[in-house]
Amino acid sequence: MRNRVVLIAIVGFIAFVLGTRSNRPVIKNHKGESARQQAERLWKDPKARKQRAKLKKKAQKAIAKRTH
Repeated sequence: MRNRVVLIAIVGFIAFVLGTRSNRPVIKNHKGESARQQAERLWKDPKARKQRAKLKKKAQKAIAKRTH
Protein backbone atom coordinates (compact mmCIF):
# COMPACT_ATOMS: atom_id res chain seq x y z
CA MET A 1 0.00 0.00 0.00
CA ARG A 2 2.79 2.40 0.92
CA ASN A 3 4.59 1.65 -2.35
CA ARG A 4 1.48 2.55 -4.34
CA VAL A 5 1.18 5.90 -2.58
CA VAL A 6 4.84 6.67 -3.30
CA LEU A 7 4.43 5.57 -6.93
CA ILE A 8 1.33 7.75 -7.38
CA ALA A 9 3.15 10.71 -5.81
CA ILE A 10 6.13 10.27 -8.15
CA VAL A 11 3.92 9.96 -11.24
CA GLY A 12 1.96 13.05 -10.13
CA PHE A 13 5.15 15.04 -9.63
CA ILE A 14 6.50 14.05 -13.05
CA ALA A 15 3.18 14.98 -14.68
CA PHE A 16 3.25 18.34 -12.89
CA VAL A 17 6.79 19.11 -14.03
CA LEU A 18 6.14 18.09 -17.63
CA GLY A 19 2.89 20.08 -17.68
CA THR A 20 4.54 23.26 -16.44
CA ARG A 21 7.40 22.93 -18.90
CA SER A 22 5.07 22.44 -21.86
CA ASN A 23 3.26 25.69 -21.07
CA ARG A 24 6.38 27.87 -21.32
CA PRO A 25 6.69 30.18 -24.31
CA VAL A 26 9.40 29.40 -26.84
CA ILE A 27 11.95 32.17 -27.11
CA LYS A 28 14.19 32.26 -30.13
CA ASN A 29 17.83 32.50 -29.20
CA HIS A 30 19.62 35.26 -31.10
CA LYS A 31 23.29 34.64 -30.42
CA GLY A 32 25.48 37.64 -29.97
CA GLU A 33 22.53 39.97 -29.50
CA SER A 34 22.97 42.68 -26.86
CA ALA A 35 20.29 43.70 -24.39
CA ARG A 36 19.72 46.90 -26.38
CA GLN A 37 19.18 44.94 -29.58
CA GLN A 38 16.78 42.57 -27.81
CA ALA A 39 14.78 45.47 -26.39
CA GLU A 40 14.64 47.13 -29.80
CA ARG A 41 13.52 43.91 -31.49
CA LEU A 42 10.80 43.37 -28.89
CA TRP A 43 9.66 47.01 -29.15
CA LYS A 44 9.19 46.65 -32.91
CA ASP A 45 7.33 43.34 -32.63
CA PRO A 46 3.83 43.67 -34.21
CA LYS A 47 2.13 41.80 -31.36
CA ALA A 48 3.75 44.08 -28.80
CA ARG A 49 2.69 47.15 -30.78
CA LYS A 50 -0.94 46.02 -30.79
CA GLN A 51 -0.85 45.33 -27.07
CA ARG A 52 0.67 48.75 -26.35
CA ALA A 53 -2.02 50.42 -28.46
CA LYS A 54 -4.76 48.59 -26.55
CA LEU A 55 -3.24 49.56 -23.22
CA LYS A 56 -2.91 53.18 -24.36
CA LYS A 57 -6.61 53.35 -25.29
CA LYS A 58 -7.60 51.72 -22.02
CA ALA A 59 -5.48 54.18 -20.03
CA GLN A 60 -6.92 57.15 -21.92
CA LYS A 61 -10.46 55.94 -21.20
CA ALA A 62 -9.66 55.55 -17.51
CA ILE A 63 -8.19 59.06 -17.37
CA ALA A 64 -11.19 60.50 -19.19
CA LYS A 65 -13.53 58.77 -16.74
CA ARG A 66 -11.73 60.25 -13.75
CA THR A 67 -11.67 63.78 -15.11
CA HIS A 68 -15.43 63.87 -15.88
